[in-house]
Amino acid sequence: MNTRLIAILLPLAQGLVVGMAFLYASTGLSQTCAGHSITHQFESGARWQMCWHVDDRAGLTLSDIAYGPPEEPTRTVLKSASVAQILLKYDEDRVASHVLAGSGLGSSNHVSANASSCVDGTVHNGNSSSAVCVKVKDKNTMTSLRRSVSKRRHELSLYANSEVGAHSFEQVWRFSEDGEITPALRFGGELERFTQQAQYGSVINTQGVLAANASFLYTWRLDFNIADTAKNDLVEQIEFIPHETNVVRRSIDTRLLEVESLHKVNRDRFRGWLIKDAEIFAGSSGITRIGYYLDPQVSGFDFVSRTNNWANFDLAVTRQRDCEWLASGNATEDTECGDNLDEFMNGESLSGEDVTLWFSLARGFVPKAEDYPAISTREASFKLIPFDWSASTPFSALEE
Repeated sequence: MNTRLIAILLPLAQGLVVGMAFLYASTGLSQTCAGHSITHQFESGARWQMCWHVDDRAGLTLSDIAYGPPEEPTRTVLKSASVAQILLKYDEDRVASHVLAGSGLGSSNHVSANASSCVDGTVHNGNSSSAVCVKVKDKNTMTSLRRSVSKRRHELSLYANSEVGAHSFEQVWRFSEDGEITPALRFGGELERFTQQAQYGSVINTQGVLAANASFLYTWRLDFNIADTAKNDLVEQIEFIPHETNVVRRSIDTRLLEVESLHKVNRDRFRGWLIKDAEIFAGSSGITRIGYYLDPQVSGFDFVSRTNNWANFDLAVTRQRDCEWLASGNATEDTECGDNLDEFMNGESLSGEDVTLWFSLARGFVPKAEDYPAISTREASFKLIPFDWSASTPFSALEE
């Protein structure tokens, strides 16, 4: 048990400063980018830098993601990050379709950003007519927070659109001034499936037309290389366990994940996962290792699959392999590697290995009248929260 982890749910800081500097320029980072680079520094001095390209299957793919707090060194957070699969299963079907293994989010399905689709943002052009939208937003929507500099926050966001049949998928990656990362997928487009069976559909108009109900499973692939050291990241499972008799008390339990394994969210125990570097500590304390906390508390739904065991879980932890790219249908990309996460998982040790996390969010789709003819956009997202990135918050010195 580790009482220091009471702070686990607290972000690095709360953000700051209404004004900001726009720095979308090539830096030394671009020399190592396989694709293109994005660099942004906020007025506070906090900064993000990363590489990006549009993959034929995964769509927008980020690599060499690095963050620097104000007056602190810039450190690598993620070696690579991308969507790894989208499962779509209509209630009347027995088998789900695998969007990335089929049509994919890139290639001809990628809809390049332009001035009209990227209002108040900057269009970044890539190769093969691929372009993404980049925006910086002021997140200080509460007037009361404007009085406190240390509670102000801005956000760098990347957007990439794809059209797959009648459906649209928008990938969004949000990078907060305080170091928080929010991956998101937004679903929209048009209804493409209807049914005659009431148990599998929902009425969408006065004529009694039934649009088919469905379930989605969104899966992301996250290859952490905290502090740019690939083979010494540790993954801990954190639980806040209710006291047997005192409802306001909880104890904290931590467990190191030592082998490749599948895991479920436990909502009663607020289960989450901490990814931390084994050697880099906050400040000079030599006690608390810097890392990121994967907060799964927006899960809320379960996906049920008869054919893909991995899809019944929320998290998979594996040893990193370049050929293991998609959560399913992976053999379409590399025939020498396994086809899906069930084949990747073979109980190998994670000790001294580069670790990859595969996190999934399930969402139900019950069409309503307002989804016809255009589907009301629905978003699924989760948070990666910086943990002990600094010995003390570097934003506090900016307090008025």
